[in-house]
Amino acid sequence: MTQANTFLDAVVAQLLEAGEYNRNDQVAPAAVLWPDEQRQWAPVVSMLRDRLPLLTLGAYDPSQRTGPAYWVRCMASRALPDDKLLGDGVPIVYLPGYGKQDLRAIESCPKPLQPLAELQYRGTLWVHRNGRDWTVAGFLHNLGIPVLADNETKMALPRALLRLVHEPLERLKKRAPLDAAFLNELLHPDPARQMLLWLSNPQGFKQPLTDDEWSAFCALSRQRYAIDPQRDGPLTAAKALSATAGEWAVVWQRYTDAPEAYPGIPDLLERVPQGQLTFGFEPSPASPQYNRAQEDALRQALVALSGGLPDEVRQRIAHLDKAHGERRNWVWAKLGDASLAEALVHLGELAQLTATPLAGTDVQAIAEAYTTQGWKVDLAVLDALASVQNQQDVAAVKSAVDPLYRKWVTEAAVRLQQAILPNPATSYGPHALPPTEAGTCILFSDALRYDVGQRLAGELECRSRVCEVAWGLAALPTVTPTAKPAISPVAGKLVGGHEPGFTPMVASTGTALTADSLRKLVHDAGWQVLGADELGDPAGRAWTEAGAIDSYGHQHGWRVAHHARDEIQALADRVDALLDQGWQRVIVVTDHGWLLLPGGLPKVDLPIHLTKTRKGRCAAMKTGAVTDQQTVPWHWNNDVRIAIAPGISCYEAGKEYEHGGISPQECIVPVITVRSRSGPSTKPTIEDVIWRGLRCYVTVSGDTQEATVDIRLKAADAKSSIAVEAKTPDAAGMTSLIVPDEDYEGEAAFVVVLMDETPVAQQLTIVGE
Repeated sequence: MTQANTFLDAVVAQLLEAGEYNRNDQVAPAAVLWPDEQRQWAPVVSMLRDRLPLLTLGAYDPSQRTGPAYWVRCMASRALPDDKLLGDGVPIVYLPGYGKQDLRAIESCPKPLQPLAELQYRGTLWVHRNGRDWTVAGFLHNLGIPVLADNETKMALPRALLRLVHEPLERLKKRAPLDAAFLNELLHPDPARQMLLWLSNPQGFKQPLTDDEWSAFCALSRQRYAIDPQRDGPLTAAKALSATAGEWAVVWQRYTDAPEAYPGIPDLLERVPQGQLTFGFEPSPASPQYNRAQEDALRQALVALSGGLPDEVRQRIAHLDKAHGERRNWVWAKLGDASLAEALVHLGELAQLTATPLAGTDVQAIAEAYTTQGWKVDLAVLDALASVQNQQDVAAVKSAVDPLYRKWVTEAAVRLQQAILPNPATSYGPHALPPTEAGTCILFSDALRYDVGQRLAGELECRSRVCEVAWGLAALPTVTPTAKPAISPVAGKLVGGHEPGFTPMVASTGTALTADSLRKLVHDAGWQVLGADELGDPAGRAWTEAGAIDSYGHQHGWRVAHHARDEIQALADRVDALLDQGWQRVIVVTDHGWLLLPGGLPKVDLPIHLTKTRKGRCAAMKTGAVTDQQTVPWHWNNDVRIAIAPGISCYEAGKEYEHGGISPQECIVPVITVRSRSGPSTKPTIEDVIWRGLRCYVTVSGDTQEATVDIRLKAADAKSSIAVEAKTPDAAGMTSLIVPDEDYEGEAAFVVVLMDETPVAQQLTIVGE
């Protein structure tokens, strides 16, 4: 007899055993009669027809091997041409609605059953050894799996039967005695998720459920969460959820892990009176009203920092972070409803970093101080601004940034100007394009400020690229028409005229340089000039351009903080594509940086009649014009004098974003050399997850050489692993992992791909399904 692995296997085995006989001295039983007065087994009969020679007494339906008594007798004797009984074993006749007593009392036997009554003498009965009909609970008990006899369990057992019969016997024995909670969880194997789905959309959750599934959910909720969805409703459940205690703590944790999956819950919590959303004596982290009130209070506190002294502002920001920092761990931060609390992280960094002025007295020392630490100040400003969206929050962050950053960035600009302006010809040396051999692609990005360049390098390193970040000095004035040609491969073919628009001329033609003529010169010099999506031939050298930070900054001011993040991703994608094409290295260069002061750069006057051409922070002076402002020679013609706005001031009012002058932010630019770690590579991705029992087969594509695969309850928590061990995929990207604990079967978990112990890909799965 085949070993029974599941409850259904055991039923099949015992029904077959009931028909066994000694062929040497016995006649084969005419049939095995299976009485079931309570119809407890009816739901599973359809599962048995493909495994047993099974007939059912009932309405005529040959396709289901169901029919009246005379038809059943003919089928049992295999006398009909359309006999479709499985195999040649003893026929099994299922009698729903009739018990053993109905067969015994022949005189009063129900008429539909009478033609079959005599089979009990020529056949055998499948009943309990006490002579009664097999019940589901009795059968389980006979297998060594007791079932509790309370009313809740009695109601849950028939609801869960269709799932129960597929459960492994070993798991049922470990879980015994079976109770209502276990049985209801078979229909709802992830009760915390089911509760969240109901809370998020009560009507939508209930609509597809059968009556049994809905009843099981209500019973499970009563047992585990002390809430009856039918009687108490979602508002009562929301109040219990907000307490985040007991079993509800698990539900709340599941919600905070992935709040986007349950979009209706915030609105539901909003409908619970705020006084009822408490955690002990304190307002609950689950209260959206409380979080919003705290954001309002923080907003007012930040606005009040406007015009404050830097040291006082630093102390106040530290105090605010102690009061509001915890909210960054609340679910509302994940949903974007704690933007100001998030901004406090970057405001705190800004407060700390600006406490130390930028060091150095000459250009080299200032540049080293800026590229070591100073750029982090600028990045903190960008990150603080990028944390907020709506007008009120932006105004609050600007109020906090201005008293800290304005003084620091002004002093830094003045320090660099003092190092350059007395003798710019000897103190300041703009850098040129690095030497480029075959296999090199130069990627030009307009206005890639040093801090943004550092973040780009960080993003590329996260993509397993090797980055070397150097620095150089932009050509003066720090505007694109001057500085971009100076960093191009054809700088030696350009000269300056005497009537500049800050744009040099092509030496061979005497015509002003344009974007098209620059690309033609580069091409004629033996370089490939690649369009935005072109990848070129890695055997040579190439020049390509990407990015639009400068045009966006001029149009949208402080919003460049948001835009820079998108630019970084786009630039990293472009570098990836080039390296994957086979280029040995990509060198990212730029023309200049920029100043960004959220409260607005100060205005300084320069009479317009003294200038030929003017930008926001620089102006080309007319020959012989006299001004009290400092000047530098134009990069392309030393005879042309360029006035530089002092400090961080502008010749135009109302500017938040500008460049053209002298400051570390405008002049000190990144040069980023990027290489692949070991040739072209792609991030691992999960292609397929297949369960066979508790063994999980995973297929991973991409670069899996240093990858490992694990199964975890929480993707980023190594301690939540439920696999025997994490494994490395084989050369084909395939591996298999075993979950040794059967209790996790049916639970939600994550298949996770890790690189250097950091998750790089994940996929939600149900253990064993």
